Amino acid sequence: MIENIVQWLTELIESTGYIGVAIAVFVESVFAPIPSPFILPFVGFVSSRTDQSLIISILAATLGAYLGSLPFYFLGRWGEKAVSRFLKKYGKYLFMEQDEVDKGFEFFDKYGSSIVFTGRLIPLVRSVISFPAGVAKMPFLQFSIYTILGSAVWSTVLTVAGYLLGSKWEVIIFWLAQYENFVIIAGVLVVLIYIVVKVLRRKKKKSINSI
Repeated sequence: MIENIVQWLTELIESTGYIGVAIAVFVESVFAPIPSPFILPFVGFVSSRTDQSLIISILAATLGAYLGSLPFYFLGRWGEKAVSRFLKKYGKYLFMEQDEVDKGFEFFDKYGSSIVFTGRLIPLVRSVISFPAGVAKMPFLQFSIYTILGSAVWSTVLTVAGYLLGSKWEVIIFWLAQYENFVIIAGVLVVLIYIVVKVLRRKKKKSINSI
């Protein structure tokens, strides 16, 4: 099923140009299993062999990613219970688990609204970070600016890489898989360090109080 959707999106990009790029990235933003590390480098590859402008392609991809983030943001504005009800009813169709969304809430609670920008660069977070932003009633203008900037960076890096690699653009999929593994490992290490530091501080505080 996923392979068929990806094939349809790639054909859409080739046949309709910039509109197809925006639609493909919009769908990828809403439908979690579709890999942007596949879609965006392909967009760059198409630009390298046709008269399709690389810059306009990046702008179209950024617009598609931004528009794709809005449904989850506005759903979040209805509250966390509304998000949970939505996931129970429709999450399986979007291949989106409650645990994944919970991670988005944890990141937002820990790093604040800035994670809306940086989260667009993190594979584990980018698809779900709009939910907690909406629940937290993050100002729409601020949400829009952070989402557009983060999406622009992500779209630019992957699309330009596909453009430069040309027919070898699929190499990026391998490197992005390594990048995703790195993010997971780094995240685990950060949590472990945080726990260790907290335990050490508690022990130090107890020892001071006991003196």
